[in-house]
Amino acid sequence: MAPAPMTIRTPPDARRTLMTNAEQPIRVLAVDDDAMVLDLIRVMLKAAPDIDLVATASDGDEVINAVTAHHPDVVLMDVRMKRLGGIDATAALMKRPAAPRVIILTTFDEQEYVPRAMDAGAVGFILKSAASKALYDAIRDAHAGASPMSPQSVGHLRSGYLDGGGQARGHARALLETLTDREREVAMLVAQELSNPAIAKRLFVSESSVKQYVAAIQGKLGVEGRVGIATTVARAE
Repeated sequence: MAPAPMTIRTPPDARRTLMTNAEQPIRVLAVDDDAMVLDLIRVMLKAAPDIDLVATASDGDEVINAVTAHHPDVVLMDVRMKRLGGIDATAALMKRPAAPRVIILTTFDEQEYVPRAMDAGAVGFILKSAASKALYDAIRDAHAGASPMSPQSVGHLRSGYLDGGGQARGHARALLETLTDREREVAMLVAQELSNPAIAKRLFVSESSVKQYVAAIQGKLGVEGRVGIATTVARAE
């Protein structure tokens, strides 16, 4: 089935002040077997001077070579492709050292793939029909260490993966009890998809302190990344 068309709406603030030489744009690889979708992504990202579309790929089996050649920071990955799907391509990519962050592109009827994609190592999910600003924000958030998700993806993640019953809930709550009050507070804000700078501002602490808290939380919970923290928090609810 052909993916839903993207909506091209350039936000008024998309064209930021030109970056200094010390700043580097976020390098993006887009992977989709629909040439029209890739063209739309290319047009959309041209309006964001801090994001650079360094390459595209037309199927999942091209991802490893494209990453090796172009060193992207973030990969926009389609779910369903002809030769190798996005979930398997993401899982293969995560086996590499210093793998880029992967955002899965989905349509409304593909949301059942969200839990599997997260298990494969994806950090974010965005609908193909999203406006330009949502795509920019998702890329920036993923690069900054956050886990961007559309509201629809959060719902499918919860129903398909997080609702593990009373035993899972009890285990998650026990893990959260091992955290200090401040660590638990940070964990809750991570689960709300706040970035490190936003958490630092909310708690009146430095960003480096937030990074230390996040690292400590991951160690105590035995999870990888911010998605792992958010998963534990949601299971405990």
